[in-house]
Amino acid sequence: MIHRLSFVLLLSIAASACTARPAPLSEPTVAPEQATPELAPALPDGWTAYRDDAHGFALAYPASTAQPTLGGEAAFSLTLPADPATNVVEETIAVHIVSAGQPCVSPLGSGFALEELAPATVELGGLSWLRQTRSGAAAGTASTWVAYTTSRGDRCVSLDYTLRTFDPANLDPTRFPTPPVRVEWSERVAVIEQLVASFRWMDGG
Repeated sequence: MIHRLSFVLLLSIAASACTARPAPLSEPTVAPEQATPELAPALPDGWTAYRDDAHGFALAYPASTAQPTLGGEAAFSLTLPADPATNVVEETIAVHIVSAGQPCVSPLGSGFALEELAPATVELGGLSWLRQTRSGAAAGTASTWVAYTTSRGDRCVSLDYTLRTFDPANLDPTRFPTPPVRVEWSERVAVIEQLVASFRWMDGG
């Protein structure tokens, strides 16, 4: 598994051959370029790329976030830094590799019926994704997650985003005269879908 800041690796091999006189010289031959697919259409400003050779995919993420955690339960995960000016408790992004032979769905949906997760098919980055989402509340906080899964052959990946927030109305106004800003879920999802759209299979997808 390799984490690279540059996301395009070009390998070219040139060879030339000639024949003995009096036969005419043959033209030099160049092998086709070997390159990983570009993250398209382009990386947003301030984003960097991650390449997973073991599982055969690449994607981009905001470089201003903490360094990704590699391995373990998720092949790739990020915990985005919390902004104390907002009501965000925690937000995370993870890429899970779904085992071959298992349904190509997010592990976040384990224990729920498919219809409980508002399933929908969306097109992002030229690939078809199954989108699932679920919200809940406990101990004064609300949690919402959205997952995008796609497959190629016997490979399946799930890109999962989780957001946990608190209700500013529960704060003591004498201690917090300026309430924190409520994050807009739609704005967060728009950024996550940029990440999903950057996903590429490294064998040309």
